[in-house]
Amino acid sequence: MPPESSPPAASLGQDAHPRPGRGTWAWLALIVLLGLAVRLHGIGFLSPQLMEPDGVVIDYQMRVLDGRGPETAEHPLHAYYPHLLARIASLVPESWVAPADPRTLEDHLRAAGSFRMRGRIAVALLSLLAIPLTWWLARRFLPDPWPLLAAALAAASPFVVWFAQQARPHAAAASFLLLAVCAAVHLRRRGGWRAYLFAGLSAGLAVGSLQNGVAALGPIAVAVLLRWREDRARILAGFLAILAITAAFVIWLYPFLRAGAESDGVGVDGEGTLALSRHQVYLGLFNGRGFATVWRSLVDYDPLLTAFALFGLAAAAIAPFVLRGRIGRERAFDLAVVLAYALPYLLVIGLYQRTYQRFVLPLVPFLALLAAFGLFAAARAGQRAFRPAGQAVAGLAILVAGAQFAWSWRLGTARSRTDTIQEAADWLARNAQPDSDEIDATPGLDLPLNRTPASIRRDESQSQEQNAPWFRHLSDPRTPTIDAPAFDVRWMDLITTEARQRAHADAYAFARTLTGRYAVVLVWPAKFRPAMHAVREGLKGQYELAARFSPDDPDVGDDLPLTHQDDELPTTSPWAWRILHARCVGPSVEIYRLR
Repeated sequence: MPPESSPPAASLGQDAHPRPGRGTWAWLALIVLLGLAVRLHGIGFLSPQLMEPDGVVIDYQMRVLDGRGPETAEHPLHAYYPHLLARIASLVPESWVAPADPRTLEDHLRAAGSFRMRGRIAVALLSLLAIPLTWWLARRFLPDPWPLLAAALAAASPFVVWFAQQARPHAAAASFLLLAVCAAVHLRRRGGWRAYLFAGLSAGLAVGSLQNGVAALGPIAVAVLLRWREDRARILAGFLAILAITAAFVIWLYPFLRAGAESDGVGVDGEGTLALSRHQVYLGLFNGRGFATVWRSLVDYDPLLTAFALFGLAAAAIAPFVLRGRIGRERAFDLAVVLAYALPYLLVIGLYQRTYQRFVLPLVPFLALLAAFGLFAAARAGQRAFRPAGQAVAGLAILVAGAQFAWSWRLGTARSRTDTIQEAADWLARNAQPDSDEIDATPGLDLPLNRTPASIRRDESQSQEQNAPWFRHLSDPRTPTIDAPAFDVRWMDLITTEARQRAHADAYAFARTLTGRYAVVLVWPAKFRPAMHAVREGLKGQYELAARFSPDDPDVGDDLPLTHQDDELPTTSPWAWRILHARCVGPSVEIYRLR
């Protein structure tokens, strides 16, 4: 970052910034480009053998919009999320991710994951919007060049990058929610019909990206109320225009609401369950346990930003006394608008017991702003006491931003390497005989190998399994011939609940029923997926372990997968620290020699 400028000592920031110079724009462009680089580095991880669960929704919606395959608008997945991301992802050229005429095994693997990869690219690009928006919002509270630090921290957050490389709407929705907050601040400051229309547009985009986008209406409503002195009677017309634009987006991007299916709508049943288009919110679970998830998410995925945001929060509390400045009327109103979003959103996700890590993403830009403010306040206080101390804090700010970019790049590096499932497939390709050696695999392990026609027919009941894109590709009669050896891979009889219960009851006997030459299993922690864990123990107790692939280096044997998230796992891990020594990504995979 460039050296700190010298703002007036009477305020904690500047109410009226001069127009950014070329140097500022150049720095901001560089930050955006670096943000793009860390988002694209490793974005193809685990594709198509084990892709993010929620990505199936975007995948399905894109296929409906494109008119491909057997997907129909009546399927529950079509109504799981609003359609903004699917529509934007459909604009990503398929040629970016897969060849038009696949021939080799690698070509076909890319074709099998093409829809979710287009979704990932769309999310990565949309998540970049939060970078300049964070800078713009920070300029309302901080003197130049400190807003650039806030933008850099938002760009480089490992937490954001973790999910910005996945075909889930949450990282993109965080950008649109931030856009709505910025539009609300702009409306409060400037007024006028263009500001009202822009606020409506931003609210529509937020609601159209994810159901939690309704939170965008809070800061906009506060901004409208704070315009009362200037706008008077125009407020009602302006707010109605905002609601009308938002409603138009809902009609467009929630088409399933018009279909009339009760499960696709919005309402509360007699048991206290709020339905939000296929999402179930259990009102009895607003018990405050979500705050622990919020805290763990921030500490596990982004400890550095969390630490400096807490420092910034403390600095904000004492700044009026230490810096002897006043916040000013304009900035106080801006802060009220921002808090009208951040505090209610934090309260809701903190109260709800089933809050997931990705729900916390919309708060990251505000944590970046807090962190930047804390370092600015420390630099200002240090400069007054001892000028080199202020310069040291400015240097620390550069190191923090650089460390965040390095951390996110390390995540991409782990994701760009050959994953554990691909390693297992490569081992089998070297050691098993094509066509003749049978390979038993646990369900959910979609080995990236070409399959024989007989093995495809054997598992044809899973041909429409949404979370097995490779097998769906293989079983699609329109798929061209693959120029690669074919292997007799089959999934173990663990599909139904009854089958899993039998395997769990006598895993050793189940393992002896396997007739293949090799058995390949995903290895899970002991308390997670007990039937699968029991099958692995049954194999381990009576057959030779031929190969094992773990994402960790060293392999500590805890079998905690390093894939997309840990929402369902019985144990967690400080993920940001774990990626520093990760060898690659994926679950632990073991291959047993049965014959």
